[in-house]
Amino acid sequence: MRKMIIRADDVGYTEVCNIGTFQAIDGGMVTSADVMLDGFGAVDALERLKNYPWLSIGWHMHMWCSPVLPEEQVSSLIEKEGPFAGRFRLDLPAAQDVSYDEALAELTAQLDRCLAILGRVPDTGNAGNPDTPYGRAVNTVNARYGIPTGYAARAASDPRVLKKVRDAQAAGEKWAQYYIAKERAFTPAAAEWADRKIVILDGSLPYMDLYTDSIGRVEDTYDPVLYYTEDRAGILNYPEDVITEQSWHPGFVDYTVYRCGERGKRPRAQQFVVGRTQDVAALTDDRLREWIRNNQIELVNFRDAMYGTRSFQNHLKETRSSLAVSV
Repeated sequence: MRKMIIRADDVGYTEVCNIGTFQAIDGGMVTSADVMLDGFGAVDALERLKNYPWLSIGWHMHMWCSPVLPEEQVSSLIEKEGPFAGRFRLDLPAAQDVSYDEALAELTAQLDRCLAILGRVPDTGNAGNPDTPYGRAVNTVNARYGIPTGYAARAASDPRVLKKVRDAQAAGEKWAQYYIAKERAFTPAAAEWADRKIVILDGSLPYMDLYTDSIGRVEDTYDPVLYYTEDRAGILNYPEDVITEQSWHPGFVDYTVYRCGERGKRPRAQQFVVGRTQDVAALTDDRLREWIRNNQIELVNFRDAMYGTRSFQNHLKETRSSLAVSV
């Protein structure tokens, strides 16, 4: 039986955004939640997630928001002036003038807060760049807290996305200036996880209809359910022992999300304004539920995929969900 992970990203961005996120989760098809531990709504999200033990939790390391530690203790990590003073630097992952010790202290504080509220650290994380101080700190805390990285392969860039970006750049569309139309080859999972056969699908393909300078066009054309029902990523063509994963950004929109978006990159950010609310609708949509049932897909979370557990399906059975499967 084919298995699939549906992930909600940007959990904990703001408290208002969380309202939509958890509405989507309550729809019963989201299996994993990636939390921005630095988010303005991180504490609210972690408190809520205590009631959802059947979800796997990921560490979503955008670093768009503010440090847990006092600013004076992490001064090399944050913007010093301008509208984003006190928030993390945009170049944090690549900068060489970041203090390793400050990054290590801040990341540790984020994980300790997660542990104190949620009762556990995230099930998954991302590796850092070993050539930068911040990246080395990321790798240190992942190892210290036992947070796995490299647990999934990543699909190659979809040529349809590359073409759309290149065409938009040639036409001078504003949103396209924030993208690099660079081909990314298939990246295998780390050797210790290779036999799990988890594949993270191209994260750009689902959002092609969001790539526009017109919010009105997004309202008219963006329907995330079609990503599945039209099988745009070829999920049904993968071997049945492969577990595919796709992430979405369900949430409601407040001033921070609307005006600041991806740290204030307005032409790019507006694609995720209306899109977030449409992701909420899609992840509670009966069309998606019917597609999952008709194609006999077993919904799993990352813990299930990595360790062979059945926590998400056990939850579906306990709640008598129509998405529960028999094995």
